[in-house]
Amino acid sequence: MFKLEPNGFAAIAPLFDNLSLRHGSVRAVLRDPSLGDIWVDDPASPRQAILRGPEGVYLAGDPRRDLGGLADEIEDWEYVYPDGPWLPVIGEVLPNRFMIAHDRVRLALDAGRARSFPVPDGFELVADSQSVDVSITYAGDVVSRCSADMVVDGYAEFGVWTHPAYRGRGLAKAAAAASLHRAGEQGVTAFGWHCYASNTRSQKVASALGFEVTDRYLGFAARVPAENDGDLDVAYCRELAATFEAGASEIVWLYFHAAVAWVLAGEPDKAVTTVERLVERGWWGKTEWLEQHWALERLNADPRFQGAVRAHRAAR
Repeated sequence: MFKLEPNGFAAIAPLFDNLSLRHGSVRAVLRDPSLGDIWVDDPASPRQAILRGPEGVYLAGDPRRDLGGLADEIEDWEYVYPDGPWLPVIGEVLPNRFMIAHDRVRLALDAGRARSFPVPDGFELVADSQSVDVSITYAGDVVSRCSADMVVDGYAEFGVWTHPAYRGRGLAKAAAAASLHRAGEQGVTAFGWHCYASNTRSQKVASALGFEVTDRYLGFAARVPAENDGDLDVAYCRELAATFEAGASEIVWLYFHAAVAWVLAGEPDKAVTTVERLVERGWWGKTEWLEQHWALERLNADPRFQGAVRAHRAAR
């Protein structure tokens, strides 16, 4: 594979036509090469291409050609989005045999159809002066926020978060509605919203705002495809935990995702033991990832977990 120079991005763009319709990240890189890079099999006559963007890695082109070298250009921790024709051969391309398929959904909305939702009493809406992002605060703390993952050529994709203790009060809808409104005022005419198919909460927020499902697709990664408690069946979480623990003998950081899966399976003791193994094996990640991960943070009160966190911080 050969790294493509930015002046060659326009010529390669047709290979990414399908992925561009679905993913704003692809559009953004093709529009602004400083946001990512593209690798091709043949600079003179490219038939296969890998685009690395802000949201992941995208495979395009003809999978019937020689696949040698493709996996070497993808890091084993990355999130991979293949164009449809690649699915039958995806196992030959992925760099990590513990990567699993994630069912994902895309929703879309035209700016003129976006609905409004008020901020509940007692909460304050705070807009970022440099972007379309907004936050909702309570007693000075941010309890919900909506931000644009990217804005390109009149199109924007959004993500929303609400602190678990404040969910169910309409904060996510209020924050997202305000962010969409700001984007519309700045010339954005079409909105996109991506999430795991398992994340029904996110889809309910998007639907309330007026979004409609336009696409279902697969992504591949060695991580747990969940963003909330209850997104996945407990038995499946146990299966993922066992798979990632087995994989950690080859790839140490898989202990991190095994720990997440154990938490979601209702096995906090096994999760802490897995975190201890992760730290003992010299994991290179940030200590904050352990303390602030939405699933692992519930382990913060466990003395053994705190000991592992201190040990990791000291080793860094």
